[in-house]
Amino acid sequence: MSSKHHIEQEIKLTAPDQATLDRLIDSSLVRQVARHPDSQFEPRRFAATYYDTPDWALGELRWSLRTRYEGDRHLCTLKRNSKIRDGYSTCEEIEQTTPSGFKNIASIPAGKIAEVLRAIFPASMPLLPRVKVTMQRRKRELQLGDTRLELVTDSGAISANGKYLELFEVELELLQGDMHNRLVRSFTNQLAEDFSLRPSLISKHQIGLSCYQA
Repeated sequence: MSSKHHIEQEIKLTAPDQATLDRLIDSSLVRQVARHPDSQFEPRRFAATYYDTPDWALGELRWSLRTRYEGDRHLCTLKRNSKIRDGYSTCEEIEQTTPSGFKNIASIPAGKIAEVLRAIFPASMPLLPRVKVTMQRRKRELQLGDTRLELVTDSGAISANGKYLELFEVELELLQGDMHNRLVRSFTNQLAEDFSLRPSLISKHQIGLSCYQA
């Protein structure tokens, strides 16, 4: 099964509420750098489940394994070496299609993800659903000089260990170019100032895991 393997780079910002995201996505600040300013950006629902072993071995490695269902796309993603600081996030990401969720390592479809995990864990190792995420997502492509970004707004909830947390988030994911150029920094700072955004300190997965520690 074919897979996509790359380094994901993005800026994550937390918004105060849904109304802020509604204003931001079609604001003049965003439209003036949008590649297709008049395009529609209807929200799409996605649901994700994060898995771990009974002894939390993936979490100990700072890895995350998830399935995500968005429309007719069913994807499996393994993220490794995740780092987030002042809202700037990087990780190694391996992604492939998948027919369903997992019961153990052996149930992961053949491909790079299965290859990586089976090198560490026995095929019989159980995988338990630990965190569930349900979001409404809207996207726009932006062009800032030579850098192309995908602007994403997410609104929804994270549930884990019987707890339920609302989240309103903005992501700027690098598609092409340099995430650290002057135009990106200036746009991000202006976006944060205009819409009272603050840097996200942890990922959606880590927010869910914090429910087990409270």
